[in-house]
Amino acid sequence: MAVFNDIFVMFLIVMTAFFVASEFAIVAIRRPTVLQLVESGHSRAKYVVQVTRNMNDYLAACQLGNTLAALAMGWVGEATMRSWLQPLFDMLPVPASIEGPIAIFVSFILITFLNVVLGELAPKTFTIHSTEKVALLIARPLIWWYYITFPLNWLLNHSANFITRLFGVKPDTDMDRMTPTELKVILEDSYRQGLLNPQEFRYMQNIFKLDDVPAQEVMIPRMKMITISRTETVQDLLALTAKETYHIFPVTAERDKDHIVGMLQVSAVMAGLGRDLTILDQSIENFMTPIMQVFEGMNLQELLFKMQQEGQTFVVLTDEYGGTSGLVTLEDVMEIIVGDMEEATTPRGIRKVAENHFVMEGNEPLVSVEEALGVELSSPGVHTLSGWLLYQQFDIETGDYIEEAGWCFYIQNMNKNSIRLVEVIKKEASQL
Repeated sequence: MAVFNDIFVMFLIVMTAFFVASEFAIVAIRRPTVLQLVESGHSRAKYVVQVTRNMNDYLAACQLGNTLAALAMGWVGEATMRSWLQPLFDMLPVPASIEGPIAIFVSFILITFLNVVLGELAPKTFTIHSTEKVALLIARPLIWWYYITFPLNWLLNHSANFITRLFGVKPDTDMDRMTPTELKVILEDSYRQGLLNPQEFRYMQNIFKLDDVPAQEVMIPRMKMITISRTETVQDLLALTAKETYHIFPVTAERDKDHIVGMLQVSAVMAGLGRDLTILDQSIENFMTPIMQVFEGMNLQELLFKMQQEGQTFVVLTDEYGGTSGLVTLEDVMEIIVGDMEEATTPRGIRKVAENHFVMEGNEPLVSVEEALGVELSSPGVHTLSGWLLYQQFDIETGDYIEEAGWCFYIQNMNKNSIRLVEVIKKEASQL
């Protein structure tokens, strides 16, 4: 009987270690790691997939196994440990009246020590450092245990879910879901560890901006749009390209920017002209292609997806009244991620005069101004530097200035109620 108890105690410690390791492996392993194991063709990866897809059920099975092992350890552990220590007590000059309590206390401490160290702490540490190996090792036996104890697991799990619902907490069927914040933390940690270089890290950070930046913040505004009327000829287009070196032009009906009917790719016209010089007097309408139009408030992530779907590199933005507010090219969207493709140091419309001294166009997107100055400007409903300044002081005039976030914004040039040019100087520098 003593030998059986000895073996049984060791078995219970092993089982405790198994369930502790299983619980930590289920929680610690991430979904991308599981998918990588499946793609690698590992024979036991399918069991890991089954366990992680039903995380609540298998965690309940681990907790049931741990509880049963703890109860059994309490039943036989102290007595077994006392039998191990009895020869030691026989050798020590301990009075018979206190030998029993001392033996119980020492046996309890020793069995607790062995169970915590061998059954819990060691498996936990090993699992954290070798999550994949442990997951592959425990997945199949854990599935067996789950099915063996299924009725009890089902009862306990549903009882726990019923209690949590009383407090307004619903079971999460997708516990491995990663939030954008968690992903940003992982990227920052990867950058600090040297796994990402500064350029890669900046690209990753900028990708997250796409969901927060409306298209109107990067658009070429209506007033700066160069258009061509559909009644004009190829000869007129050649004259226009001599002055404006764009490769795409919006096509309007009767020169009305609120009625854009298509777009004209200069390359398509040049290709036709190369085949037949007599097309000079033909209307450009023959070369016009459809254009995509979207609402100006659409965020860049959604806009980029729609441009990919439609195969478009050029989009016209409309305002809430149906008029044209501006246009966006694929290059404008990509510049949010990779930076300005024309000038690597500052966005177009922002000229750095000296350290802490800039000259900016009023229609420059506010997001570019914030990035150049390294500050965040409160912008309720406005998206350009001009709009932000007018929101601060609507009756502002040339020569006036506004102080914000340690910078002074001097109005250099205005056109009616539109600010064209702003000089921006760091406050400390402006006081020298």
